This record gives sequence, C-alpha cells and structure tokens, in this order.
Amino acid sequence: MSDKPGIKREAIDIQVFLSELNKSFSLITDIEQLNYNFTARIREIISVRSILVLLLDPEINRFLPIKDKKPADLKDNSLYFLPGDKMIFWFNVNRTHLLIPENPEIFSFFSEREQALLSRLKIIFIYPFIIMNQVKGLVLLGEKVSGEKYLNRDIDLLKTFLDPAAFAFENAFLYQQQKERTRKMYRADRLATLGELAAGTAHEIRNPLTTIRSTIQYLEKRLEDEKDKTMAHDLLSEVDRINEIIQRMLSFARPEKPSMEKTNLKEIIQQTVTLVQTTARKKNITIALGYDAEEELIIADTGQLKQVFLNVVMNAVQAIEKQNGEIHITVNTGHGSMVHYPEDKQCFIIRISDNGKGISKKDSDKIFDPFFTTRPDGTGLGLSITYGIVHKHGGEIEINSRENKGTTVSIMLPVNL
Repeated sequence: MSDKPGIKREAIDIQVFLSELNKSFSLITDIEQLNYNFTARIREIISVRSILVLLLDPEINRFLPIKDKKPADLKDNSLYFLPGDKMIFWFNVNRTHLLIPENPEIFSFFSEREQALLSRLKIIFIYPFIIMNQVKGLVLLGEKVSGEKYLNRDIDLLKTFLDPAAFAFENAFLYQQQKERTRKMYRADRLATLGELAAGTAHEIRNPLTTIRSTIQYLEKRLEDEKDKTMAHDLLSEVDRINEIIQRMLSFARPEKPSMEKTNLKEIIQQTVTLVQTTARKKNITIALGYDAEEELIIADTGQLKQVFLNVVMNAVQAIEKQNGEIHITVNTGHGSMVHYPEDKQCFIIRISDNGKGISKKDSDKIFDPFFTTRPDGTGLGLSITYGIVHKHGGEIEINSRENKGTTVSIMLPVNL
C-alpha cells in the first residue's frame, strides 16, 4: 500500500497546527510571554537542546536575548551582537537561514568574537527576523536532542513557523513601546501635579515651623534645669529635621535650574563608585563598572548628576541583603526611547543593576512618588529628586525590578555636545 495518504494527512495536520499557532501569537502582546510560547512551540516542531531569541534593542543598538532583560541576569554581559557585526551584515545581504555545520566558509567569514560566542552556545541553526528589509531579531537553535542532523523537512517546517513569528515579535515590541510611552507621559503629568501640591504644602508648613523654632530658641535661653534644656535642644533638632524634609520636598517640586557645563560623565560615575565603595565592601558587595560609550563628555550639572548616581547606587547597596551581592554599572550610547527627545538623536544609556531584594509589582508604579518608601528610615524623596534632575537634563529614568530577583535602573541622558 502507498503511504501517500498518511503523508497528506500529516501535512494537513501541520498546516492546521501552524495556522492555529499563528492566530494565537497575534493575540500575545507581552514579549516575555510570547517568547515562552514561542520556544515551547519550537520544541513541538523539532526537539532541540537550546533555543535563544535575540531582538534588536534600539536604546543601545544591540541584539540582546529576551531572557537577559531580567534584572537578575547580571553575569553574562558578553551575550550580544551588534548591527555592524559581520554575521548581521551577512543576514541583511542574503536574507536566509544559516545551517552552520554545512556552511563552514560562511562561519569563517564571521569575526573571532562571533565565532567564539556561537561555538560556546553550540549553535547549529540561525534564522533572521527580517522586518522592513532589516534584521530585527535572530533565532539561534542548538543541536537536536537525538544528535541527528537538521533535515530539509525540519528547516521547511521552521521557516513556515518563523516568518509569522517575526511579525508577532515586532508587533509585541511596538505595542510594548507605545504602552511604555503612554505610561511615561501619564507619570510625568501625575508627578507634575504632585510637585505643585508638595510646593504649596512645603510653604504652608515652613511658615509656622519658623515661628515654632524661634519660640523654642527664646524659651531655651530662659530654662535653667539641664533636663529641660536637653529637651529643648532635642525639639530644635526635630524642627531642623522637618525643615530638611521640607527643603527636599521643594527640591523635588521645583528643582534648581542645572548649571550646564561641559563635564566628564565617566569621571562622575567613577567618583560615585569611589564614594560608595567603603559602604559596599562592609556588606561584601562588589561593584563593576563597564564604560563602553566612545564619548565621555556631556553638557550637564556635575553636582546634580553626581547626586543622581549616588542616590541610585546607594539604593542598590541598601537593597542587597544577601552574601556576595553584585552591582553592575554599564554605560553605552544609543537611541533612547525618551518621550521629549527626538529618536534620531543619540543619548548616553547608564544601567545600574543589582541582585537585591527588588520591588514588588504592586509598588512598581509608586517608586517615583514623593514620600513613597519601602525602608523604615527612608523619606521617599531620593528617587523623586533624582527623577526631577534627570528630566531637567532632558533625559529619562526607568526602573525594571522583580521581587527577590533584583533591580535595573536605566538613565538616558542626551549626547548634546
């Protein structure tokens, strides 16, 4: 008997499977959820040992694995490709898949770094996500679990599945980008309203507080009992503490206009690390700085930028409670997704990541609100002031955190020389 009917039935089943799969993908807008479903379905088509999806991050102009965007992934910073790499150039020109074992001459065309990275990951098959005539992503597959070679049938099935998946990832990315921009604008409006309220409140409190302080000072001079004098002195200290909080409220509500001048960004960050290093060592925390930006000079207020980095790095130190804590600081240049900044302009992207206790999902939208804090001894004004300073410099600040995993703070500042 002929086996053609069986083959036909199998082909129909696969066609139905792929059709239903592509429909389900079009409904997913979360990148990580899409990646999870995508890798699971790949394994239904072909059983492979490893699957890695890399998407072009327009902020730092690198192809990064989706899983490496989690704050806890601090260790392997070498897992990336650049748009100018030889491998990306080859895919932009040829617009097809690459089966490495069968094309050693193409593999040898890649740079030593690319070859070493692909070899370390044991990649066998690479497929480009091409959107609008440009490579926007890569799918890297390892060897089959069976150890067998990739067959033409395997590749045909993968291609049928991967082409629609490329658009699903692009749509999810664009949706997420638009959602993020809307959230930023909403937060900016909310903080502006809170700023006006804080400024009015601060002035209303400061006037009677001045009277209270003057009265205590007057009474203190008339007191003879040492215990009473001590109590009066303590009261003055508390009044001064309130006054300091009010001053910080005003710094958030109406931050001082930056004194813009040409300054060295790398030196500012290095000085910040030096200031925090002693406290970090006491907690057995290592701080690693990777400055990969070609430019070092920036037009900014040196003191205010130092305050920004000091606030963020100290928050990272205080968030780490475990042994062998890590803080990684990276500086790159790219095209940041800043609401009030043209996308074609370059910016510095400073990322400060830690493996501390992180922030719960319910608190993530409040972290820039004045007086919101998760620390018993905190005032909740540090990040509010940091937010104001960054925006006064025409930049953006974003925080990505997972409870019990860690936090990554991304600060984007214009390269405006």
